[in-house]
Amino acid sequence: KIILSLFEVSIMGRFCGKWMSVLIIIMIIGCHSYGFSAELPFNGQGILSFSVEMFGMKIGEQTMKMRLLPGSQTLQLISETKTSPFASKIYKLHNKIETHISIEDFLPVYIKNQIQEGKYIKHWTAKLDQRNHLGTITIIGSENGQKGSTSAACQRCFTLPLPSNTVNIPALIYYLRTRELRLNNSFSFALLNENNVEEITIKVAEQKKIHALYGIVDALKVVSSLGDVVIWFTNDEKRLPIKIACQTNAGWLKAELTGVR
Repeated sequence: KIILSLFEVSIMGRFCGKWMSVLIIIMIIGCHSYGFSAELPFNGQGILSFSVEMFGMKIGEQTMKMRLLPGSQTLQLISETKTSPFASKIYKLHNKIETHISIEDFLPVYIKNQIQEGKYIKHWTAKLDQRNHLGTITIIGSENGQKGSTSAACQRCFTLPLPSNTVNIPALIYYLRTRELRLNNSFSFALLNENNVEEITIKVAEQKKIHALYGIVDALKVVSSLGDVVIWFTNDEKRLPIKIACQTNAGWLKAELTGVR
């Protein structure tokens, strides 16, 4: 009986050992397919909330929702900015930008823009082949920017040559969050608009303590060479975008971080 019990334990140990090996291999493959390393300042999903200001007053809110698409090496980032019901009576703004980012190089491969700024309304998408430097842009809407039907008459599709490191603003923020930011560091990008691409340089221009809704924080100021984008990141391992300022069709849109989930 003792010998039989030892035999059973031995068989069970081998059986469990094999399954444990398989489990470890699956975990390794799974972690590799997700591509997240321990150095990244964020996990596979999260939400950043912002208070939005324009014309010198609070007009609404912004959220940036990030998640890893199941079974892929793609990060889905949805940035949505909209005015409050009261502010919408004066100037309605509702911009929703969905960006798919490859976690291999943290550059966007797909962008879907739904823009409403006052009377200006336009929807457009972009498929980006960063390796072959080519973008396919599809614009839905009439030529004056007013939203129309999705018929062929209202839809334009064209290709656009892409410089290296082509991004939009949401992708730019998350790309910089993956980099070690130091004073006077600079990065080269191309900023994609609906009709063209503008090459820009992003520079870490200043480091100081600033007043934010989170309190007084040590922060790094990042500015674009065009002067139309200013981002303050927390000077720590999380590199949270504590303040963002971007120029729009109506003027400067400012967002300040209010919550992290």
